[in-house]
Amino acid sequence: MNRFSKRVACAVLAGAMSMTALAGCGSDKIDGTKPLITGGEDTVTIGTANLMLRMNQAQMISYYAMMGGSTTGMWEQDAGDGKTYADTTKESVVDQLESMILLKQHAKDYNVTVSEEEQEEIETAAKAFTEANDKATLEKLAVTQSDVETLLELYTYQNRMYEPMTADVDTNVEDSEAAQSKITYCKVDISDTLNEDGTTTPITDEEKQAKKAQAQAVLDKVKASGDVASADMDALAKEVDENLSAVDTTFGEDDSLLDDKVKEAAKTLTDGTLYGEVVEGESGYYVVRMDSVLDREATDQEKESIVNQRKQETYSDLLEDWKKETKFTVDKKEWKKVKLTDNDQYTIKQPETTDSTNEDGETNTEAAE
Repeated sequence: MNRFSKRVACAVLAGAMSMTALAGCGSDKIDGTKPLITGGEDTVTIGTANLMLRMNQAQMISYYAMMGGSTTGMWEQDAGDGKTYADTTKESVVDQLESMILLKQHAKDYNVTVSEEEQEEIETAAKAFTEANDKATLEKLAVTQSDVETLLELYTYQNRMYEPMTADVDTNVEDSEAAQSKITYCKVDISDTLNEDGTTTPITDEEKQAKKAQAQAVLDKVKASGDVASADMDALAKEVDENLSAVDTTFGEDDSLLDDKVKEAAKTLTDGTLYGEVVEGESGYYVVRMDSVLDREATDQEKESIVNQRKQETYSDLLEDWKKETKFTVDKKEWKKVKLTDNDQYTIKQPETTDSTNEDGETNTEAAE
């Protein structure tokens, strides 16, 4: 289960949800008992889906607030293809629930089960949720204890299926596939000047020559340092101009962020060597040093990323295949009655946390259940 899903599930277990803005919403009355999604022998009600939608909505509101933003007015905005963000968010909930149904249905293929004891824990958590919320909230959500139990059970299967579904993925990645190089470079920017009114003033040829001279001065200082491999390029750059700096970065064959000219120059170097000329890139002049042609730490991180990508692709492909084999019916008419607007919002009480220390001495923060 991804981190977002875990946070949502923990919020359900925390048992507290409250309405924050309902006045004038004017939405159709929702019958939470009606089936929304049916696939095989499994059915998810409008109530279960609406609970999941509101958990997602509350989580998004919290995230935007944390980033200093707001979701106000977002739901009605155009998301493309003639759909609003409310439309695409609701579609996403349906897609997620269909996937969760499939994970439950195929759990036996991977010997994944929910024990009687765990089912009792789910029932206890669902009961706590319904008891923690007032009648008005539950009626607006159109959710019952059974709906909460269904959602928690689906989250449980989702949480447990990823590992066995991806257990056979090849985890061997050769250095040549993941190779990452580490360089240090100083960039002297030659971008056009952005004016206060939003317009730009192109840099002149004379200004470009002055910028190139700065880069050449940095290059000369590094060369004259006596130890190119360990020279503090950042400090030397600031001796030329206090506004200049040098940074180190890693890149691989597929890197699209680093200037192509810089990559081309770097690939001609060996460990600890400096490119002998100023490199003219698309938006600046560069001084480039190769620190490590094969940076071990960055390469190992890339290997892990490649393995994770393989697993995600395998997981997604399996779900896609299962969806092709399963006929789902969705009551779009009833789902349309569920409105996602600024006038119908909820907040989630964050679960209490407990801190523990693992064997590596790192602190883990877990939701208290």
